[in-house]
Order: sequence, then C-alpha cells, then structure tokens
Amino acid sequence: MNKFRIIGTAVAAAALIGLAHSPASAATDVTVYGPSFNSECAHASTGHFASYGETFTVYDKCADGWSAVVKVDVAPYKADGGYDFSIWNPNGADGSPVTVNKSYAEGTGICMQAGGGDYRTGEWGNFGYWSCGVA
Repeated sequence: MNKFRIIGTAVAAAALIGLAHSPASAATDVTVYGPSFNSECAHASTGHFASYGETFTVYDKCADGWSAVVKVDVAPYKADGGYDFSIWNPNGADGSPVTVNKSYAEGTGICMQAGGGDYRTGEWGNFGYWSCGVA
C-alpha cells in the first residue's frame, strides 16, 4: 500500500509543478466587422486585435468611398459608449491595412467596434457591435 501512496504523491507533485509553469490567463484575439454602406459588400471594415504582441489591424473591405475606422476601449472600460482611441484606415479597399502596436499587461480587456466614415472630416457612423478580447 505504501508504494501506491508514494507513486500517487509523486504524480500529484509533478502535476502541481506543471501547473505552476502554465500561463496565468488565456489571451483572446478579437475581430469586429463594420456594416457596409454598399449593398454589394458584406462588410465595410474589419478590425482585428492580436493578443500576442497586442497588435491592432484595420482593413477597408469595400470600395464605397468611405474609410474604415475602429473604436478601441481598454479596461477599465468607459461608460456611455466611450472609448480610449480610434484607428483609421484611409487607404481604400485596394490599399494596405493599418497596423498599430500597443503594450498591455497580461489579462487586460480590449473591446472594439468597427465602422466607416470620412477620414478628412472625421465624421463617422454605421458601426457594428462591440466585441471584446483579452491581452
């Protein structure tokens, strides 16, 4: 019977050591979509947050004459639809995506909302739903 106790204790100790070296929380990427002003496009804009490296990328997905824009709210979250910053992609649907690198502590919540607008005037609208991930 002592053999089984010793083996059980060794297995439990090995499991605890493995658990101690595992990450504290799981990071989560997030992708958001802005509705299109043009019925020929499924989405006007797409925003992506890559939790590894804390990178935001904004794509203009529709040649509709509007720029893509993404609102970003970082925990602690703002009340009443507030946000921390926005990222514009004025490059057009055939242009390159806009990438912004940030640095957040592990476990920080990140929420985003994609839409479209006029980059020159700063007027925007037609936003999709907020969606959240974790750095």
